[in-house]
Amino acid sequence: MLPTNQNDIIDGIVKEFSGMAAHPRKSGHEKEVSDYIVKRLQELGATVHQDAVNNVIADVPATKGCEAAPLTLLQGHMDMVCVAKPGVTYDPLKDPIHLVREGNVLRADGTSLGADDGMAEAICFYLLQQDFAHGPLRLIFTVDEEVNTTGAMNLDPKWLQDATYLINCDSEALDTIVVASAGSLHTDFTRTVTFEANPFDGALEVTAKGFLGGHSGETINKGKSNALKALAQALERLTRAAIPYRLVDAKGGAAANAIPSEAKTVIALPKAQLEKANALVAAEEQSQKAIYGTVETTLQVKAEDTAVPAQVWSQADTEALVNLLLLLHTGVFAMNQHLSTLPDLSANLATLHLEDHTVKVEYFPRSSSNERLEEFARTLPVYARVTGFALHTGAPFSAWKENTHSRLLPVIRSTYERVLGQAPKVEAIHGGLETGRFYAVAPQLDIVSVGPDTHAIHSPEESVDLASCAQLARIIAETLEELTK
Repeated sequence: MLPTNQNDIIDGIVKEFSGMAAHPRKSGHEKEVSDYIVKRLQELGATVHQDAVNNVIADVPATKGCEAAPLTLLQGHMDMVCVAKPGVTYDPLKDPIHLVREGNVLRADGTSLGADDGMAEAICFYLLQQDFAHGPLRLIFTVDEEVNTTGAMNLDPKWLQDATYLINCDSEALDTIVVASAGSLHTDFTRTVTFEANPFDGALEVTAKGFLGGHSGETINKGKSNALKALAQALERLTRAAIPYRLVDAKGGAAANAIPSEAKTVIALPKAQLEKANALVAAEEQSQKAIYGTVETTLQVKAEDTAVPAQVWSQADTEALVNLLLLLHTGVFAMNQHLSTLPDLSANLATLHLEDHTVKVEYFPRSSSNERLEEFARTLPVYARVTGFALHTGAPFSAWKENTHSRLLPVIRSTYERVLGQAPKVEAIHGGLETGRFYAVAPQLDIVSVGPDTHAIHSPEESVDLASCAQLARIIAETLEELTK
């Protein structure tokens, strides 16, 4: 069994998490950390396979006498959302995560932590070193969950189809067992931008910053604003006031599944209109505070004079982008008819950037119903047509539906009650989990998702409660033991 002293468990898990944190693992760039995971699992005695996209699959034999137990999968993802506080120097392709431990709280120094989902690997590595009864295990650690779900989409179904149970370790609250999750669809609006000689003698940098941001599934219904949307609404005030302007540059957002906390643009306009334009941007800040101020307590929408550029976007391109940002609703479209606090359909106006004369807007809808997501997706080409953008859509990612005949759920729920001394919550979530893909290709799987207490994921404020990590390790170990009986 696991050590009786919780601090010993915490120290063991932190040691393994430190190994993960030493390796850069931005989504889409996981080769280094994947190789590390292979090496670590081999050191721990597992039979390891690394596939073509750098997913890692490891088989662990059952303990003696438990060989007849059903195969159980333990699963998480190795990539992380890489963001840093303003002013912090951080290259997510090269730099390790610098850990800061304050008692039983672990965070990073100025960046996201990556407990989502590095704690899955750390806890599994730790468990492989402990002496407890379990049936045959297969560990699956995937790449690129946070952006394109490349790992889950490319995982050979053979690794799933001979298993009975799957414990996904990518949830965010120890007291909650997740039994269903939303599907999603990655979409990009793109347009080629034409640059022209600047006809104006003034320029402003308009910035929306200090917005909370956060996970676009789990916090989309928390009353937040969106920095990209606020920026577009500030520019629309200039249009309504008949102030001519042209875009020079525009950018914002960090990832599809992160609500933008900052966005900015440079615009050229007549110098004689600078004072009025400043006042209109300030008015948008006041409007944002009036609408969202009880939640968004630090938001700012500011304009500052900047150098007058030689080149600007064409009038058509300027209007097209602002119109698209205004048209694309961000937030909740509909709530679930059976679970009153669960969004059923939402979308996140996620990122905006210009590269090689092409502007791209990333838009990320989610739904707990595959059919509802498909219905919503049919509206997106209309937005593209009316604004002159091209629309690119990825493959839909399936929703995961609850198994009402689960054997795993009552077993792990009973384990929670023993370890925590109270019954856990059992919930569906609006966030996306790789379990949706696994359920789609291996519907026989009996699935739950669990995780430690993590806070402010996908942000530089991310932290994890280490006591909850230790308790989760004990819950997983005792559940695996019960599944052998």
